[in-house]
Amino acid sequence: MRHGLIGSILAGALIFTGCASTGPKDIKGDVAPSSVAGAPEPQKEAAAPNVVSVEYINVVGDGDRVMIATTGPVKFTAFRLSEPSRLILDLPGVNLDKVPASLSVNNAFVGEITSATYGEGKDIGRVVIGLKDGVDHDVKSGDNSILVSLAAPVSAVALQPVAETVKAPAQAALVEPIKVEDLAPQAKPMKQASAVVRVAESRDGENTVIRIVSDGLLGNYSTFDLDSPGRIVIDVWDVDSSIGKDVVRLEGKYLKTVRVGTHADKARFVFDAAGKKLQPHSIKRVDGEIVVTIGPKVVPVVDEAAMPSRKPVKKAEQVKTAKAEKNAETKKEAAEAQKAAVAVSVVEGPKAEPEKTVEKAVTPENALRVEKVEFRRVEGAGALSIATNAKAEYDVKESADGMTVTIDIKGATISEELTRTLDAGKLNTPVATVSSFQGAAEPKEVRVIVKLREKAPYTVTDGDGTLKLNFAATAAETAPAVKAQSEADKPADKEAPLLADKREYTGAKIDLDMMDANVSDVLRLLAEISNMNIIASDDVKGTISLRLKNVPWDQAFDIILRSKDLDSVQEGNVIRVAPATKIRLEKESVLASRKAQEKLENLDTHFIPINYATSTDLIKSVQSVLTERGTVTNDIRTNTIIVKDIKAGVEAAKNLITKLDTAIPQVLIEARIVEASTSFARDLGIQWGLDYGTGGSTSTQTFGSSGTTGQATDRMQTPNSNIQVSGADQYAVNLPASGNAGTLGALGFLLGSAGSNPFLLDLRLSAGESEGRLKTISRPRITTMDNKEAKIEQGESIPFETTSSAGTATTFIDANLSLTVTPHITPDGSVLMKIKASRNSIGTFRTSGGEPSINKKESSTEVLVRDGETTVIGGIVITDKSDSDQGIPYLQDIPLIGWLFKSKSVSDSQTELLIFITPTIIKDKIKA
Repeated sequence: MRHGLIGSILAGALIFTGCASTGPKDIKGDVAPSSVAGAPEPQKEAAAPNVVSVEYINVVGDGDRVMIATTGPVKFTAFRLSEPSRLILDLPGVNLDKVPASLSVNNAFVGEITSATYGEGKDIGRVVIGLKDGVDHDVKSGDNSILVSLAAPVSAVALQPVAETVKAPAQAALVEPIKVEDLAPQAKPMKQASAVVRVAESRDGENTVIRIVSDGLLGNYSTFDLDSPGRIVIDVWDVDSSIGKDVVRLEGKYLKTVRVGTHADKARFVFDAAGKKLQPHSIKRVDGEIVVTIGPKVVPVVDEAAMPSRKPVKKAEQVKTAKAEKNAETKKEAAEAQKAAVAVSVVEGPKAEPEKTVEKAVTPENALRVEKVEFRRVEGAGALSIATNAKAEYDVKESADGMTVTIDIKGATISEELTRTLDAGKLNTPVATVSSFQGAAEPKEVRVIVKLREKAPYTVTDGDGTLKLNFAATAAETAPAVKAQSEADKPADKEAPLLADKREYTGAKIDLDMMDANVSDVLRLLAEISNMNIIASDDVKGTISLRLKNVPWDQAFDIILRSKDLDSVQEGNVIRVAPATKIRLEKESVLASRKAQEKLENLDTHFIPINYATSTDLIKSVQSVLTERGTVTNDIRTNTIIVKDIKAGVEAAKNLITKLDTAIPQVLIEARIVEASTSFARDLGIQWGLDYGTGGSTSTQTFGSSGTTGQATDRMQTPNSNIQVSGADQYAVNLPASGNAGTLGALGFLLGSAGSNPFLLDLRLSAGESEGRLKTISRPRITTMDNKEAKIEQGESIPFETTSSAGTATTFIDANLSLTVTPHITPDGSVLMKIKASRNSIGTFRTSGGEPSINKKESSTEVLVRDGETTVIGGIVITDKSDSDQGIPYLQDIPLIGWLFKSKSVSDSQTELLIFITPTIIKDKIKA
C-alpha cells in the first residue's frame, strides 16, 4: 500500500511539473513509470527521440555484474585488451550524456568504468570496464540492457544437481514455490533483490516474452494458472514493487495486461489473457529475472529450480492486500488462490502423499554438449557436421539476404576448443566461414553461424546426435573442379578437410564479440588496437558476425579479410584494404606498366670478370635473371661474362655472379700411416750315420755310407800311427733344420773305437731361432678443394719378365698402399669424407708365364668429422702361423729317442696397418 501510494505521488508530481522520467519506457501503460531505484540523476538535456541513450551504468550484486541500461535495443561490439586488462564495449549510435565520464568502483572485479565517444562524428559510444587480473567476463544483451557478468577463473565447473519436477495433471493446481539456483558456479553469491523495478515486453518470432526485472537476483517464486478467464499468477517472495503503477498494458496478442499487487511478504503479478483461452507458456529464471514466454508453439516447461513451498499459510494470514490489491485481483481470484493454497497444505500433510518429484543430477556425462563442428568439401559441395552427445532440439534461420545461416542448438554447451571461426574460403565451396560459440549461458544455447560467399541452396539432415547441412555447389565452382579432375586423370579426394593457416601471428591477443557489425567499423577498431593506419576503400561494405577469444589481432584481421573476399597492401605502418579482385588488378597493372617501361629503356653492356668459377658454367644461371631483351655471352680466354640488358637486368646479373663466383673452400688432409709387424721362428734338426771297418785293408761304410769298398792300412799293424778317417758320406737319418729362422747353428760328433773291427758314428745337430719387430710410420699431407678427390699412394712397382712369341718383356706391378679421400664441407663446419684405403702386395702364386699374383686388401667408408678432429681406419691385420714336423714314422714318436729320427720348425708372424686421417678446413682470408 505504502509503496504504491509513493509511486503514484511521484508519478503525479512528475506529470504536474512536466519533467521527463529517467526510467526506460519498456511497456505502454496508463501511468508513466517512476524512477528506478539506484538510477542516476535525471538527464540535463533530453536526447533526440530517435537516438538511443544509456540511462545508467550500475554495478549490481556483490560487484560481479555490471548493468548498462538503455532506452532501446542497441547493437554493440565487445572486445578485451590486456596490459592493463580491460573490457571495451562499443555502442554505435548511442548517446552517453546521461552517464558520468568516470565511475570509480575498485572492488574485487572492477577497478574503474569510463565512458566516452569517438569516431569522426562522435557517433560511437565506448564503455571501458577496467578488470582486475584473472577476472573472466561474459556479455549478454537484453531488449534495453547489457549485462556483463564477471567471475574469477575456475579450474573446473561442478554442475549442481537440479531437481526436475513432473507437472501435476490437475488443472489450476498450485505449483510449489520455485527456488532458483545457478547451474554454473559463481565467484560470489549475488545480492538478493529487494524490489521489482519494471516489466519489459519483447517479441521472439511469433512468441511474446515478458521479463520481470528487479534490482538484484530474484529468489523464490511460485506460479499457477487460472481459468475463466485465463490468467497466469506469479508470486515473487520477499520483494516489493517499485514499478509505480497497478496495471501495465501489453502490446502482444496473447496477453493484454499485467496487474501488480503488493503483499506483506510478496509481490503478485497477474497476467490476463487476450482471449478466453490461455496460450501455452513457459516460466523460467534467466540472469536474475523471471521470463514468461507465451505463444502457440511454446513448449510448457516447469522451471527446473523448483523448491518445496513455504510452510502452509493460515487462512486468516494468507492475503494482506494493499489498497491497490482490489484492482489487481478479483474476489474470485483470491478465493481460487486461497483454495489452491489450502490444497497444497493438505497434500503436504501426513494423510496424503504428494506426487513424487523426479530428481536428475545434471552431470558432464549426461548434459547436452556439442562435441564436434566440422566442415568438409565433398564432391564440390560444402558439408557442415555438428555432432552432439545426444539428440538435440535445434532451430535453423536464414538472413533476409540469404548470405547467413544461423543454427541454434537448444540447451547445449560447447567447449573452448570448439569456440572458433573456421576459414572455409580455400575449399572452393559456397561457404566462407563457420563460427561456433556459446550463444547464451542461461538458458543454454549454442550458436553456429555460417557465412556464405554467394547464395546457395542447402539441405538439413537430422541424424541421431548429428546435424548435417549440405550446401550445394554452384555452376561456377563445379566446372573448374571437373576440369581439374580430368587433367589429373584420377578421381579427386572425396573429402578435403579444412586446414588451419600455418602463418605465425605475433599481434596482441584480443577478444571480439560482434553481431552484424559493419566491416568498416571493425577495421577501424583493429586500427586502434594495433596502432596501425588502416584505410578502407569505398568498396569495403557489408556486415560481419563473429566471436573470437584470445586471438592475435593480425589473425583476426586476416580472418575478416578472407571471409569478406578482401585483401590488403601494407606500406610502412599504413595498411590499405580493398576487394581482393581490385588489388589483384592493381598488381597486374603495375606489372604491365613495369614491363612497358622496360621496353623503353636503353640497353647497357657490362664486362664481368670471373675469379673462381668458369664463365661457361655461369651462362645459364645469368640468363635466367635477365629481361626478355637481355643477352649474355662469355670469353673463355679471359674468363669474362659479357651482359647486355637494361639497368635492372645488369644489376640482377651482377648480384647473381657475386653470390656464385666465390672461392671454393679448401681442406688440408693429414694422414698418419702406421704399419707394425712382429715375427718369430725356430728350427731344430738332426743328421747321423754309422761306418763299419774290417780288420784288413778293406773298410766298409754302412748306415749312410757310400757303399764303396777300398784299401786301407791295417789299423792293427800300425797302432802308433795317426789314422785319419772321414765321416760318413751319407747319413742314415738326414733331417737338418729347414732354415726358416735364418742362419743356423750346427754341432757335429764323430764317435768310434781304435780296436779291431771298429764302429764309427757320425752325428750332426742343427738349430736356429729368430725374433723380429718392425714399425713403419709415414705422414703424408695433401690439400684439396671442396668436393674434389685427393689421393695418397706409397709402395713399390715390382718388375717381372714375361715371354711371348714377340720375345721377352718386362712388366711392372704396383704393390703399394693407396689412400683416396673426397671431402665435403658442411654448413656447420664439419667435413664429410668418402675414404677408400687399399694395401696390395705380391702373392706366392705364379702363372705359367711367370706373372705373380697380387694380394689386395681394401676398405671404403664415409665418415663425418668435425674440423681438426681425427678418424681412424684399422683392422687390416695379417697373421701367419706355422708348426711343422719331419721324421721317420713310428720312430719319431718314441719319447726322447724319437728326436734322433725327426726335425721340427715353428714360425709366427703378424702385420697390422692403421690409418689416421685429420681434415682441417683452410680459412679463406681472401676478401671479395
